[in-house]
Amino acid sequence: QTRDSTASYLHLHASHHADLIEDFTRPSTSSLPPEDIYIPPHLQPLNPEDEDDVVPDQHAAFGIQRATQGKKEISWRDLGLDDLVRRAPGERMGQGGSTAAG
Repeated sequence: QTRDSTASYLHLHASHHADLIEDFTRPSTSSLPPEDIYIPPHLQPLNPEDEDDVVPDQHAAFGIQRATQGKKEISWRDLGLDDLVRRAPGERMGQGGSTAAG
């Protein structure tokens, strides 16, 4: 078992311990400020305000079109009929009929 799954209790032996916990868990002091992430220009997404005719991937119509197309099943079309026609009766599959007897 992990430590998170075991039962434990927090014992506050003095009333000022509650103040310490509030200070420690206050979001303004316990979280890091967000940092800017540099993305090279060639990896940045297109600005939709610049391109009026470009439909973004997150657009609802794009998802609807994808959902309505559905997935096409791959069909197996090579039945090996040419090999079946070429081989003589009694030969195993994969052996050609043009083997030289020697």
